[in-house]
Amino acid sequence: MKNLSVYYCPVCGRYSYCLPAEVPVCPVCNKPMAFLIKYTSFCRMNREERDKLLIRKIIANNPSVTEHFLAFMRSSANGEAATLIDSHIQQLKSENKKLNETIQWMHQTIWDLLAKNKELESRLNNSLQNSVQPSNNDTSAKIN
Repeated sequence: MKNLSVYYCPVCGRYSYCLPAEVPVCPVCNKPMAFLIKYTSFCRMNREERDKLLIRKIIANNPSVTEHFLAFMRSSANGEAATLIDSHIQQLKSENKKLNETIQWMHQTIWDLLAKNKELESRLNNSLQNSVQPSNNDTSAKIN
Protein backbone atom coordinates (compact mmCIF):
# COMPACT_ATOMS: atom_id res chain seq x y z
CA MET A 1 0.00 0.00 0.00
CA LYS A 2 2.94 2.34 0.66
CA ASN A 3 3.95 2.13 -3.00
CA LEU A 4 0.52 3.05 -4.30
CA SER A 5 -0.11 6.47 -5.75
CA VAL A 6 -3.28 8.31 -6.69
CA TYR A 7 -3.67 9.38 -10.31
CA TYR A 8 -6.42 11.59 -11.70
CA CYS A 9 -7.91 12.29 -15.10
CA PRO A 10 -7.17 15.90 -16.11
CA VAL A 11 -10.35 15.93 -18.21
CA CYS A 12 -13.11 14.56 -15.99
CA GLY A 13 -11.46 14.42 -12.54
CA ARG A 14 -11.85 10.69 -11.90
CA TYR A 15 -9.06 9.21 -9.82
CA SER A 16 -7.48 5.79 -9.53
CA TYR A 17 -5.00 4.01 -7.22
CA CYS A 18 -2.00 2.54 -9.05
CA LEU A 19 1.61 1.57 -8.64
CA PRO A 20 4.03 4.31 -9.76
CA ALA A 21 5.32 2.17 -12.64
CA GLU A 22 1.84 2.05 -14.17
CA VAL A 23 0.23 5.03 -15.87
CA PRO A 24 -3.49 4.39 -15.82
CA VAL A 25 -5.92 5.43 -18.52
CA CYS A 26 -9.23 7.06 -17.58
CA PRO A 27 -12.10 4.59 -18.17
CA VAL A 28 -14.43 7.46 -19.13
CA CYS A 29 -12.23 9.78 -21.23
CA ASN A 30 -9.68 7.21 -22.42
CA LYS A 31 -6.92 9.76 -21.63
CA PRO A 32 -3.74 9.07 -19.63
CA MET A 33 -4.16 9.96 -15.97
CA ALA A 34 -1.74 12.28 -14.11
CA PHE A 35 -0.08 11.82 -10.72
CA LEU A 36 -2.05 13.45 -7.90
CA ILE A 37 -0.55 12.36 -4.56
CA LYS A 38 0.82 9.37 -2.65
CA TYR A 39 -1.88 6.97 -1.49
CA THR A 40 -0.97 7.21 2.20
CA SER A 41 -1.30 11.02 2.14
CA PHE A 42 -4.54 10.75 0.20
CA CYS A 43 -6.01 8.42 2.84
CA ARG A 44 -5.24 10.90 5.60
CA MET A 45 -7.34 13.59 3.89
CA ASN A 46 -11.07 13.95 4.32
CA ARG A 47 -13.36 14.16 1.31
CA GLU A 48 -13.39 17.96 1.19
CA GLU A 49 -9.57 18.15 1.23
CA ARG A 50 -9.39 15.53 -1.54
CA ASP A 51 -11.87 17.46 -3.67
CA LYS A 52 -9.98 20.74 -3.18
CA LEU A 53 -6.67 19.10 -4.12
CA LEU A 54 -8.21 17.57 -7.22
CA ILE A 55 -9.80 20.86 -8.30
CA ARG A 56 -6.51 22.75 -7.77
CA LYS A 57 -4.63 20.22 -9.93
CA ILE A 58 -7.24 20.35 -12.68
CA ILE A 59 -7.25 24.16 -12.73
CA ALA A 60 -3.44 24.32 -12.66
CA ASN A 61 -3.14 22.06 -15.73
CA ASN A 62 -5.97 23.63 -17.69
CA PRO A 63 -7.77 26.78 -16.58
CA SER A 64 -10.92 25.89 -18.53
CA VAL A 65 -12.82 25.07 -15.35
CA THR A 66 -16.25 24.98 -16.92
CA GLU A 67 -15.30 22.18 -19.30
CA HIS A 68 -13.86 20.13 -16.46
CA PHE A 69 -16.77 20.86 -14.20
CA LEU A 70 -19.27 19.86 -16.88
CA ALA A 71 -17.30 16.70 -17.69
CA PHE A 72 -17.23 15.79 -14.00
CA MET A 73 -20.95 16.46 -13.64
CA ARG A 74 -21.68 14.32 -16.69
CA SER A 75 -19.59 11.45 -15.37
CA SER A 76 -21.21 11.78 -11.93
CA ALA A 77 -24.64 11.93 -13.52
CA ASN A 78 -23.88 8.73 -15.42
CA GLY A 79 -22.92 7.02 -12.19
CA GLU A 80 -26.01 8.34 -10.46
CA ALA A 81 -28.17 7.28 -13.39
CA ALA A 82 -26.61 3.82 -13.30
CA THR A 83 -27.39 3.58 -9.58
CA LEU A 84 -30.99 4.63 -10.20
CA ILE A 85 -31.28 2.19 -13.08
CA ASP A 86 -29.90 -0.64 -10.92
CA SER A 87 -32.47 0.01 -8.19
CA HIS A 88 -35.23 0.28 -10.81
CA ILE A 89 -34.11 -3.02 -12.36
CA GLN A 90 -34.27 -4.70 -8.95
CA GLN A 91 -37.76 -3.29 -8.40
CA LEU A 92 -38.87 -4.55 -11.84
CA LYS A 93 -37.39 -7.99 -11.15
CA SER A 94 -39.31 -8.15 -7.88
CA GLU A 95 -42.55 -7.11 -9.58
CA ASN A 96 -41.90 -9.61 -12.38
CA LYS A 97 -41.42 -12.40 -9.84
CA LYS A 98 -44.72 -11.53 -8.13
CA LEU A 99 -46.52 -11.41 -11.47
CA ASN A 100 -45.09 -14.78 -12.49
CA GLU A 101 -46.22 -16.28 -9.18
CA THR A 102 -49.69 -14.82 -9.73
CA ILE A 103 -49.81 -16.26 -13.25
CA GLN A 104 -48.79 -19.69 -11.95
CA TRP A 105 -51.47 -19.50 -9.24
CA MET A 106 -54.10 -18.46 -11.80
CA HIS A 107 -53.03 -21.24 -14.17
CA GLN A 108 -53.29 -23.84 -11.40
CA THR A 109 -56.67 -22.46 -10.28
CA ILE A 110 -58.03 -22.68 -13.84
CA TRP A 111 -56.88 -26.28 -14.17
CA ASP A 112 -58.39 -27.16 -10.78
CA LEU A 113 -61.71 -25.56 -11.77
CA LEU A 114 -61.70 -27.36 -15.13
CA ALA A 115 -61.09 -30.67 -13.36
CA LYS A 116 -63.97 -29.97 -10.93
CA ASN A 117 -66.20 -28.93 -13.83
CA LYS A 118 -65.41 -32.16 -15.68
CA GLU A 119 -66.13 -34.19 -12.54
CA LEU A 120 -69.47 -32.39 -12.06
CA GLU A 121 -70.38 -32.97 -15.72
CA SER A 122 -69.58 -36.64 -15.32
CA ARG A 123 -71.74 -36.88 -12.18
CA LEU A 124 -74.56 -35.04 -13.91
CA ASN A 125 -74.39 -37.35 -16.94
CA ASN A 126 -74.34 -40.41 -14.67
CA SER A 127 -77.33 -39.22 -12.69
CA LEU A 128 -79.21 -38.31 -15.87
CA GLN A 129 -78.49 -41.75 -17.34
CA ASN A 130 -79.58 -43.44 -14.11
CA SER A 131 -82.82 -41.46 -14.01
CA VAL A 132 -83.53 -42.11 -17.73
CA GLN A 133 -82.85 -45.88 -17.64
CA PRO A 134 -85.63 -46.79 -15.17
CA SER A 135 -88.13 -44.91 -17.32
CA ASN A 136 -87.12 -46.98 -20.36
CA ASN A 137 -87.46 -50.17 -18.33
CA ASP A 138 -90.87 -49.12 -17.10
CA THR A 139 -92.14 -48.43 -20.61
CA SER A 140 -90.75 -51.69 -21.96
CA ALA A 141 -92.43 -53.55 -19.09
CA LYS A 142 -95.76 -51.89 -19.84
CA ILE A 143 -95.55 -52.79 -23.55
CA ASN A 144 -95.07 -56.46 -22.81
